[in-house]
Amino acid sequence: MLTAKAMDSTVRTLEDICVPKKFLLVVNAAKKLTEFSPSKNEYGKPSTAVRVGFCLKGAVEVLIGQSLMNDDDLAEKKAKKFLELLEKNWKTHVAVSAHQSMQEKRWNKPDDIPLTKNVMALRDHLRMVEDKARAELEQQLSLTAYKVLNESILAQLIVFNKRREGEASRLTLEAYKKVNTNPINEDIYSTLSPLEKELSKQLTRIEVRGKRGKKVPVFFTHRMMESIQVLLKWRDEAGVPTENPYLFARAGVLTNIRGCDCLRKYAEESKAENPELLRSTKLRKQVATLCQLLDLDEQELEQVARFMGHDIRVHRDFYRQTDKTFQIAKISKLLFAMEQGSSTLTGRNFNTLHPSVSGESPTPTQSHVTSPIETDEEDEDKGRDLCSPAPCSEDDGELFVFMDFI
Repeated sequence: MLTAKAMDSTVRTLEDICVPKKFLLVVNAAKKLTEFSPSKNEYGKPSTAVRVGFCLKGAVEVLIGQSLMNDDDLAEKKAKKFLELLEKNWKTHVAVSAHQSMQEKRWNKPDDIPLTKNVMALRDHLRMVEDKARAELEQQLSLTAYKVLNESILAQLIVFNKRREGEASRLTLEAYKKVNTNPINEDIYSTLSPLEKELSKQLTRIEVRGKRGKKVPVFFTHRMMESIQVLLKWRDEAGVPTENPYLFARAGVLTNIRGCDCLRKYAEESKAENPELLRSTKLRKQVATLCQLLDLDEQELEQVARFMGHDIRVHRDFYRQTDKTFQIAKISKLLFAMEQGSSTLTGRNFNTLHPSVSGESPTPTQSHVTSPIETDEEDEDKGRDLCSPAPCSEDDGELFVFMDFI
């Protein structure tokens, strides 16, 4: 609006630009505001350009509503024509180039996700802080210890569940007290593995409100619930108003503590490498990315996406990172094999594809990209059940980060 005023002295209010004859003025003002370069056909601030379009549409719809209430047919007609222009032509003039600029800015941009060792360092630090605060509260009330225990449990809940920080932060006391204690479906329980049966006993599931009103689950370990009971014991004495609806409540006010602040604070304290990566969004991307290492079918992948609170398309397109290590190690095998003829591709997958690199035959001492793997028959000879997990190496912790919290 301010940019349009500077470009046209006749503009005074928003109503003055929400008319058809001012549409090109709005387009040019948006381009100027978002640092559009005509020579490069790109925006310096592409996300702002996209948001301007949404904001304009909302403003015009409000203007139409006011015109209807004021019985102003002329203003209503102009606003509706401007809205029609906005819906049909904004994409051509602004949105397409803005989205393209946004995509290009992401190219070759570091898409780092936290390493499991750093997540584990944060987890260990949170547990240490939790134990110290809980031990103090079991003796007597300490407002400092209460605050620390409150923050550490919320941070652990976010890290363990890979939940959006707002979903965990706004968990209500009423929802927590309505924890699902119904008996497990015996038909489903009988199909579970021994490990899965043990996990079903160790974890408590609570449903909370997610993004766009979706119902999403949150898992609590016994350890977390024991600490929460200590919080609830001292809740009134700590000064939390009875009207405060949140489980992770602030003392003296009716609001909740912020999960993002808790993660930032304890990530710095944990001395983990790259603590700035230990945020809820990055942790969610870690799950989606590491799922590529698992041989998940469509149904299993959909279960993961539903737990994360989005559909499978969002899981693939926005959360999963195309990890450069994965591409170099896996895709390069396909490229080398294609250079050596189609006979090397028949009946193969990434794990059984072993092309020669630079004309050399692969040997066990070569890099993991070309090193041979053991066959199923060799594994059976060693007496290992192929359906059971392989012996864990130090790097295998990537896949078992959830288990370490229990």
